[in-house]
Amino acid sequence: MMGRVQAGLAMLAAAWMASGAAAQDDAGILIAESLELAATGYTFTEGPAWDGAQLIFSDIPGDAVHVLTPGEGAAQVLYRPSANANGHTFDLQDRLINAEHGSGAVTRWTAEGGRQVIVAAFEGKRLNSPNDVVVRSDGLILFTDPPYGLGERTSEVGFSGVFALDEVTGRMVLIDDQLSRPNGLALSPDESVLYVGDTATQTLWAYDLAADGTVSGKRLVVDVTDESTPGRVDGVRVDTEGRVYITCPGGICVVDPARREVIERLATPKRATNLAWGGADLSELYITALTDVYRVKTRAQGTGSSSR
Repeated sequence: MMGRVQAGLAMLAAAWMASGAAAQDDAGILIAESLELAATGYTFTEGPAWDGAQLIFSDIPGDAVHVLTPGEGAAQVLYRPSANANGHTFDLQDRLINAEHGSGAVTRWTAEGGRQVIVAAFEGKRLNSPNDVVVRSDGLILFTDPPYGLGERTSEVGFSGVFALDEVTGRMVLIDDQLSRPNGLALSPDESVLYVGDTATQTLWAYDLAADGTVSGKRLVVDVTDESTPGRVDGVRVDTEGRVYITCPGGICVVDPARREVIERLATPKRATNLAWGGADLSELYITALTDVYRVKTRAQGTGSSSR
């Protein structure tokens, strides 16, 4: 039975990937036949991040953060409650940073010290529900803040934001308040460009990022709108060659930011919500997809603060 399931996954992924390849020299980045189920049985998986040996991910409605160690069976609970933690990354000391969907805060968690709030407000107003987060190599924290986790609360800031925070000085920069639902984000390999996905408009945006966290040159990279296929722009990752990987209708899209087009696709059996580089050489992509987590091998190498 398992063999038939894996064969079906490979056929589905290969067909959709081939349909999206725009040029022969870009084909074959994602090894479709290697797509496999890594974990299952959750409510809504999100926030994958690789700590160098294992995968951290959230089950948002399950109010728990899990850890999956390849080759050691089912994932285990890392901690709960999690304040409905969503996205994860690591700081410069490899401590876990969380964008908390439920609490409206960006936090740090360690096994020794538990949960510590890093930021929960902007200009005295409570944040909405931080969604995803990355850390630049100098420690600058960048995160998105859409309203998905507001529940019965009314937005105090009054917009969906993209922010940069210097934790040492407490200086906070509002990067953008014009995106409808800013979600996943990632930095280019040289950290000069910030990419942000807008789930509502199915678009990926780029900004030139300065040392102080301010930005310029906002530009549309790609629009992948396709209402006929389940899936949204959500998670964003980058490889060492500068290609951008996003969740999109149907699964995963690989984007060439210079050409501003999708150059390859990978179908996922369930709607993809986020992705992260993993494996010994960061050549594998872990994909959260509703109740599941999948893994696929690639011919690329990942980079970014969500993979150590």
